[in-house]
Amino acid sequence: MYAKRRVLDGVDLTIRPGEVLGLVGPNGAGKSTLIRILSAMARPTEGEGVVLGRSIRSSSSKTPFLGMMIERPTFIEALSGRSNLSLLFGIRGDSSSGVVAAALTKVGLDPEDRRPVRTYSLGMRQRLSLAQAIGENPSFLVLDEPTNGLDPSGIIAMRTIIRRLADEGMGVLLASHLLGEVEAVCDRVMLLKEGRVIRTLRPFQDDLAPFVLLEVERESDLALVCSMSGVRVCRRLGPLLLRLELTEGVPATVRTLAAAGVGIEAVYRDRDSLERVYLQEVANS
Repeated sequence: MYAKRRVLDGVDLTIRPGEVLGLVGPNGAGKSTLIRILSAMARPTEGEGVVLGRSIRSSSSKTPFLGMMIERPTFIEALSGRSNLSLLFGIRGDSSSGVVAAALTKVGLDPEDRRPVRTYSLGMRQRLSLAQAIGENPSFLVLDEPTNGLDPSGIIAMRTIIRRLADEGMGVLLASHLLGEVEAVCDRVMLLKEGRVIRTLRPFQDDLAPFVLLEVERESDLALVCSMSGVRVCRRLGPLLLRLELTEGVPATVRTLAAAGVGIEAVYRDRDSLERVYLQEVANS
């Protein structure tokens, strides 16, 4: 709580090794506070939790090592990226040239680049921030807006790195406003609003509503389809093309449509997107 205002309320989450959990919500939803608690930069006033064996309420036990990439990384501007990492890794443990070079290479930065960080673009700073987070192979990685400032190639590369780290057994918490990227890389997504989890879903699985693109033969078929009981939402996308949200499975619905005399030209499976779910349950709720 901050100034008697409850910032997080009943948030319950588990991040398993090898899993990428997305954290999505509007500004003020409590994402930053949750990240601060999990990374031991703040303690909750209520509740319990454990991160890598350490209680989130403890102030005496040693903080476990986790990798963290913040939204606005800060480095020593006059030093190169390599020198910055050498200093950081030296404070925390191994600052050997091989470890530093490997971290830079993983994120697409040249280990031999001696330019000072003040000359870096925003995208290069993001890559350097990720390098310092993953350089010592932590078991748990916290990413806050990891694709901020990256061009399309950089975004794809970042996504690939995150998935590879998870496949190697690292647990990842990813907070981002880029819903498409969250949907593409995360195993689960938690929607947060006003400190509460209003929904947790799994992209590319059955959590998102079943949609179908249906192309019919005749104009008269359009109204007939939209009036049927098995269709919850009906939207016209083209002269004879409809997008349907179904209350039953696709095969059963197609059989019902055919039995009702609907002329079916083609049926395409579609799926709801995280963006639409967000707009329905977070932005408009």
